Amino acid sequence: MAGNSLVLPIVLWGRRAPTHCVSSLLLVDGSVIVTGCHDGQICLWDLAPDLQINPRALLFGHTASVTCLSKASASSEKQYIVSASESGEMCLWDVSDGRCIEFTKLACAHTGIQFYQFTVGTQREGRLLCHGHYPEILVVDASSLEVLYSLISKISPDWISSMAIIRSDRTQEDTVVAVSVTGILKVWIITSEVSRMQDTTPVFEEESKPIYCENCQSISLCAFTQRSLLLVCSKYWRVFDAGDYSLLCSVPSENEQTWTGGDFVAADKVIVWTEDGQSFIYKLPASCLPASDSFRRDVGKAVENLIPPLLYSVLDRAEKQLLICPPVTRFFCGQREFPYRLLIQGDSSGRLSIWSLPDTLEQQEGAKGLQPARSMSLQEAFEQLQPRPAGIIDQLSAAAGEPLRVTASVYMPAHGRLACGREDGSIVIVPATQTAMVQLLQGEHTLRRGTGTGEHTLHRETGKSLPATTPGQVSLEVLR
Repeated sequence: MAGNSLVLPIVLWGRRAPTHCVSSLLLVDGSVIVTGCHDGQICLWDLAPDLQINPRALLFGHTASVTCLSKASASSEKQYIVSASESGEMCLWDVSDGRCIEFTKLACAHTGIQFYQFTVGTQREGRLLCHGHYPEILVVDASSLEVLYSLISKISPDWISSMAIIRSDRTQEDTVVAVSVTGILKVWIITSEVSRMQDTTPVFEEESKPIYCENCQSISLCAFTQRSLLLVCSKYWRVFDAGDYSLLCSVPSENEQTWTGGDFVAADKVIVWTEDGQSFIYKLPASCLPASDSFRRDVGKAVENLIPPLLYSVLDRAEKQLLICPPVTRFFCGQREFPYRLLIQGDSSGRLSIWSLPDTLEQQEGAKGLQPARSMSLQEAFEQLQPRPAGIIDQLSAAAGEPLRVTASVYMPAHGRLACGREDGSIVIVPATQTAMVQLLQGEHTLRRGTGTGEHTLHRETGKSLPATTPGQVSLEVLR
């Protein structure tokens, strides 16, 4: 609010889609894909049952790169997500309408957030477990974004690189498993008493032991057996027993590939992906399967020297163009009312690619790999719109060819005018309100060239004004 007047921001993109270099990715209830980018914006993509994707909204709430996304509610009626940036900002969003419900800024930057729900009597409350560039795990209220307490390390405290939550249906104790940047495994036990804590009293770890997994990229619990943990590091990936954290198998990377993440796609299969956008599906050895008679057979042996599990399939990146940063890849396995197994990837060009993994993964004979089911970029979505989207002064450009790109702009509220600098060196000054009306309102005025009287263009060398020829029309001639 400015005085008694309401200030309403309006964004007109023009025919070129905004840049969207994807830095984080999340799938919400199988119907909405959320992508955060290095510019700080968040994009909501609607996902149809046939895997058609369509960008719906861009959310502005961060001034720095979005580092992580997480759901912030367990109910399908309230689709809340939380986002964090590298400047310490946290935003709570309503996915249904794009509203920012809560905002806070901390002195530390989060690199990972996981939603955790517990029951107090008949009430269910949500918590956000956050880790990042600080030597503890912060427990944050999912509705107010208030820091409640911390999970602290007594032994070898360091930044946490990855974290997983192991839920227990038999007891009232849940387990938080994390790996520090130096390869130390940390275990915290969360009881019902700890979950109800509302102050900053620290909770210390129950176990701490070195597992020599430096530069850990991700930790994933097997949802099919609840007995195995997949740890993906940059040069190898390993499977551990979730009971006593014994090493079950270790597979090094081949051809100098750099792993960036992975997950379980079945009880006996894992998928891991590289920083260049490739994904590989491996079949686990029998010693990693709880249902096998050979389970834990190789514990304590030189499991690093085992023959790597059989390669089942290769998922190659959909687009081969040069990317300015590694793509972001995530695997999502739906349950109950949303059965799906999707691999989703977002890259620096603002493109989303989706692979649907079949229920039966047979050994692949060729090197072609599984092809993406859908692929869509923001620019392709803009080109499919009818009529084409228009920028704030596109109607002032020549009819032939693409409009001149606006490279800088400033609004002068005292004069009610908007100054736009263009790629050819010219500066166009227009009445802001009338110009917005031309683009946003349908009517006869949209057929005219120009937005009203008083518009003028500044010569890029002399700075002299080039007057409008007639009311409702602007001369865009720039003297050389």
